[in-house]
This record gives sequence, C-alpha cells and structure tokens, in this order.
Amino acid sequence: MKKLTILYLSFAILGLFSACDRTEDPIYEKLSDDHYPVIVQNTNFFTPAVPSAGYVKGTAIKIEFDYFVREPINEIQFWEKIGAADSVALFKGAAVPAFSKIKNCDTLIYNYIVPSAPASGTTIAIRGRVVNKNGLTKDRVLTYRIR
Repeated sequence: MKKLTILYLSFAILGLFSACDRTEDPIYEKLSDDHYPVIVQNTNFFTPAVPSAGYVKGTAIKIEFDYFVREPINEIQFWEKIGAADSVALFKGAAVPAFSKIKNCDTLIYNYIVPSAPASGTTIAIRGRVVNKNGLTKDRVLTYRIR
C-alpha cells in the first residue's frame, strides 16, 4: 500500500510540474519588437500660446514638436485642416537629430503662419506626426480659431 501511495504521489508531482510549463502557451509569445513613437505632451506646443479668442490672420507661430527616438524615424509630418476641408500637408521631412539636454528629448521647431483666407471663426487643426521606419505613427493635434 505504501508503494502505491508513493507511485500516485510521484505521478501527481510530475503532473504538477508539467502543468506549470508556460513556454508553449501562445499568450506568452512575443509578437513584435516594434515600438510606437513617443511624443512629449509639452505645454508650449504653439509659441505664443493660443489665445482664447484665437489667432489673427497672418500671425507667425512657432510650433515646438518634442519627441523621443526609440525606433528609427522615417519622417516627421505637419498637416493643416481648415474647417471641414481635407487635411493638407504643410511639411514632410526627415527627422534631423536635435537633442535637447534640458528637455531630454529631440526637438523640431516649425515656423507656421496663420492662413489669411479662412473666414473669422473658422476652426483650424494642426497635426504633428512622427512616422517610424516600421510604419507605426503617433500624432499630436492642436486646434485653434481664426479671429
């Protein structure tokens, strides 16, 4: 009887160890090493800051776009959407390393001029986008009105 108990106990322990093997479980498979770009959510995306009434037509604005490089970057894009119209590309260019030791990230300054054609009260959205070489993208959008 004692030998039979030891045999059952050894089978139970063996079954316990084989049940804990998680290497073949698909939930633990690594799908990809790709990472999304990282954009810093700084408070001074536009300089000067967006006034509550909106910008006057023709105002020169500096767009400060801060991002981290975790994966190789293919390009940086800026898009403008005026009202309900389709988005128009303002800038598409390669990411030039410009690391800021103060901010601890790369920074791109884009000079933008508020369009003079739209009517007062029109909403304009500026979209900054980082496109990695792996195809993953990250956007930052800021909306303002024409005064």
